[in-house]
Amino acid sequence: MPDYILLIIVLAAVSTAGYFRGRKKNRWIAGWISRETEDVLKPDHTSYTNIGGTIGYNFTFALTPPLKEAKGTFTLLPRQSILYLPVSLIITRHDRYYLHIYAAKKLMGEGHLIRKDYFRRMRTSIAGAEAMEKETLVQKGREYILLTKEVSVKGPLKKLLSTLDQPDHLMHFCCYPDTKVFFVYMKPVKGQTGAVLKHISQALPSFIIAKGVSNGTK
Repeated sequence: MPDYILLIIVLAAVSTAGYFRGRKKNRWIAGWISRETEDVLKPDHTSYTNIGGTIGYNFTFALTPPLKEAKGTFTLLPRQSILYLPVSLIITRHDRYYLHIYAAKKLMGEGHLIRKDYFRRMRTSIAGAEAMEKETLVQKGREYILLTKEVSVKGPLKKLLSTLDQPDHLMHFCCYPDTKVFFVYMKPVKGQTGAVLKHISQALPSFIIAKGVSNGTK
């Protein structure tokens, strides 16, 4: 048998084995991401939509007041493709987890917590960031950029960051009063995704305006 034929057979066998192994691992990752998210948010109803084999899912949760709904997406590295995986590791670096949580009541104002190294390479700039108050915070050795449009959200954002035992995994947390939405972008890590979400979930009421309370300004 010619050497090139043998090489093709070996590559095909390795590729096939890698496909099934990678698909199994991505299914496992999708499973614990879903469980950790549901354990924290405790939705009344859930809906998941596959977005391409084992690449990831979109999901929608019905929540209870003072929250209304959560919509999220998690995308996973193409572990089933041993040829494209190295390229993806260079481009996307890691699995990604995005979550929008919609509140039933008004929020105090706009504010952002962004991991400093991610802030430097954000593909989409934050509208009006140049007019916001900017501060650098450090939690467990990790630097974060704090951006606030209203002074009332500064305290809750600082308190939230101070509660995180593993801040590395949180890339961006923010709240937008115009749409009454909280946004979370994380690098999902087993055991830590749920822990970070728990701290965020517990902090959300502090961003919601209580009846008869003003949101305040700078």
